Amino acid sequence: MRFKITLNMPAHSGSLVHQVVCEHPSKSLQAFVDHINSVDLVVVEEFYRDSSANRYDNKGEIAINPAWIGKIKVHTEDKPR
Repeated sequence: MRFKITLNMPAHSGSLVHQVVCEHPSKSLQAFVDHINSVDLVVVEEFYRDSSANRYDNKGEIAINPAWIGKIKVHTEDKPR
């Protein structure tokens, strides 16, 4: 399932928060929340938006510290706006 995670940490661009679009094998938002509450780091596949091609490109696995997560939502956007 694909999620958009907002992290309470600065982004490379200088923004005070960092957003990550990622995939995890969890079947629901609740299952993902249950999983991240049981681990020190959660491994996900990270995706970057390629607005010129109207798609998201897989950038590989990353590990996220759940302590920095401020918000998670199911990511349903197939194409950038």
